[in-house]
Amino acid sequence: MRIEKVNENVLRVTITLNDLEERNIDLGSLNYSSPAAQELFWDMMERAEEEYGFASHDSQLIFEASPENEDGFVVTITKVDSDGEFESIQKYIKSKYKNSDLRQKKKRSKVCSALKIYCFESIDDICKLSKRICAYYKGESSMIKCKSSYYLLLTGNSASSSQSLDMIMCEYSVQIANVSFFEGYLNEYGEKIIEDNAIETLNTYF
Repeated sequence: MRIEKVNENVLRVTITLNDLEERNIDLGSLNYSSPAAQELFWDMMERAEEEYGFASHDSQLIFEASPENEDGFVVTITKVDSDGEFESIQKYIKSKYKNSDLRQKKKRSKVCSALKIYCFESIDDICKLSKRICAYYKGESSMIKCKSSYYLLLTGNSASSSQSLDMIMCEYSVQIANVSFFEGYLNEYGEKIIEDNAIETLNTYF
């Protein structure tokens, strides 16, 4: 495994098939949620901090994987710093949501199983977005906080076109590209604030 520092916020990690074999990781079934893959990730970050001082404790990390050649692939790690706004909002939402009738509602039936993840810099941005799409969004939604960023996970389709929804989402957030990898990361290290009906819950209380 070779780590290169592109700049203060970007690392380039080259991982070979031999690296994966040493850790009993099958490239064809590589999944971040597996213990072996998580160990590989943390080894990467520890080495990056030791060799380059690349500390990621208070930052959001964005991962992009691409094939290098037949012998492995490259992972580009980008560190995005953001201010931690409205830290106490987690307790407020949890308190309101715990006693809400919304928690008792059955999960909406899935129209489409495709998962989309959006990153928000502040809770205020998610609240504004929720008010705009609550009336017609028909899919499932949950909200997770990880480090100082907030993530909205959407599963299903809205009554309007998916393209229209994406345009609105982009006004308030950044869409995560490597969904399967990042979902495992959030489930492992994030804090789930609203498990179901996040959009409706935010719209109701904010």
